[in-house]
Amino acid sequence: MIVLGIVGTPAGGKSTVAKRLVGLGATWINADLIAKGVLERSDVQADLRQHYGAAITDSEGRVDRVKLAALVFGDDDASRRRLDYLEGRVHPETKRLITSQLLRLEKQGKAVAILDVPLLFESSWDRSCDEIWCVDAQENIRIERVRARGWTPQQLRVREKNQLDIAEKKRLSTRVITNNGTLTELNETISTLWSSLVQRHSAPSDSGHCLE
Repeated sequence: MIVLGIVGTPAGGKSTVAKRLVGLGATWINADLIAKGVLERSDVQADLRQHYGAAITDSEGRVDRVKLAALVFGDDDASRRRLDYLEGRVHPETKRLITSQLLRLEKQGKAVAILDVPLLFESSWDRSCDEIWCVDAQENIRIERVRARGWTPQQLRVREKNQLDIAEKKRLSTRVITNNGTLTELNETISTLWSSLVQRHSAPSDSGHCLE
């Protein structure tokens, strides 16, 4: 099984690329969705309420992800410490679930697994990848996209600061995908890269990997 890591800038288009790859036959492991499931667990909710207080809860006493994000994504040291606690509480279980899913997919004989982890290099998931594709777009385009999500440009920049610099992500990646054009153009690029991926990893010289 080929493990394909997807990285990039926030709002660069990683999810769009992953969806296209699913259409071509890959299986998407979305770390954000897995982490969201961990965050919904009652024991994790209780710990976060105790640590951060009522500032992160909604009217029903459950953790509000928007309020939590506002508390941990900031430029100051206090925000960084709050983010460190959140990652320490959520990431270990998320990592365990991702590892379990990768093993299950391999046993099922899946051809390609997309590993979509926001901090892929920082959390050493790159070591599990056969290839890594980096998706980026111009800042003005990404700002338009985050505004549609209800974010401000400042929120986008703060999230960028909490990740590895995009220049370093590009340097460490196998392929760099520039997503400044139309969806049709992006899909054509992904289809070409997919064909190349299939050819490289199904070649006779490849050590045991075979795509269906």
